[in-house]
Amino acid sequence: MPCYAQGMSTLHAHSALKTKASIGLVEDEPVLREELSFQLQHKGFKVVAFADAAGLYRHLATQPLAVVVLDIGLPGEDGISIAKLLRSHNPLMGLVFLTARSLRDDRLEGLAAGADAYLVKPVDIEELALLLQRLLERHRHSTTALVAQQLPATAAKTDEQAWQLQPHRAVLIAPNGTKVRLTLTELQCLTELISKKGKPCNHTELARAMGLMPDEWDRHRLEVIVSRLRAKVERGTGLTAPIGTMRGVGYVWDASL
Repeated sequence: MPCYAQGMSTLHAHSALKTKASIGLVEDEPVLREELSFQLQHKGFKVVAFADAAGLYRHLATQPLAVVVLDIGLPGEDGISIAKLLRSHNPLMGLVFLTARSLRDDRLEGLAAGADAYLVKPVDIEELALLLQRLLERHRHSTTALVAQQLPATAAKTDEQAWQLQPHRAVLIAPNGTKVRLTLTELQCLTELISKKGKPCNHTELARAMGLMPDEWDRHRLEVIVSRLRAKVERGTGLTAPIGTMRGVGYVWDASL
């Protein structure tokens, strides 16, 4: 396992809040790498470029990245393998494939590896810029919530009867000690609910916490997300997740349920 994984901790979340979030670009073709870096920097992004996985991992060992843009056909470790590793260690990171592979199976494989988006070369720089901006906004919101949750989460570990959310590991621990690994959407949902400390969280607040724009969500979609999360927690722990439905309002995290 690359040594960078040892540095994937909440310290990276703290540093990401203190400085302008960076975008990593992994592209082995020098001309394209320089051109993309230049265009994105011209649009105001902070970009760090790498020719292969080794360079990316060396950087991540000491400095965080909010989003990584990956080619698939890289020398040595390919982009699919990199994406799987990054996603397993950091569910908050934005991942974008930028590749010449346009087949449906390639796209599905990339999304299954954990990518947030799959773009085919040649890319429209405006489309890429809009996507990166959205992922940076999501990352900023998620890391702010993660840092805010650290002290409560640490304190909760002394209470064997409490549900424990560990945002930096994307894990929910049930009172019986069983663990459920969360996707980014599930983590964002639970972080928002638990931060309300028993108060209702309305549909709009929950959608915003999950990075959904006004034109991307409706109540049915939220209901599906929450329903699947409840089922996943029950399958994994044997316990019912304390997520209550407030009809006409939203949802509430109530450990007394």
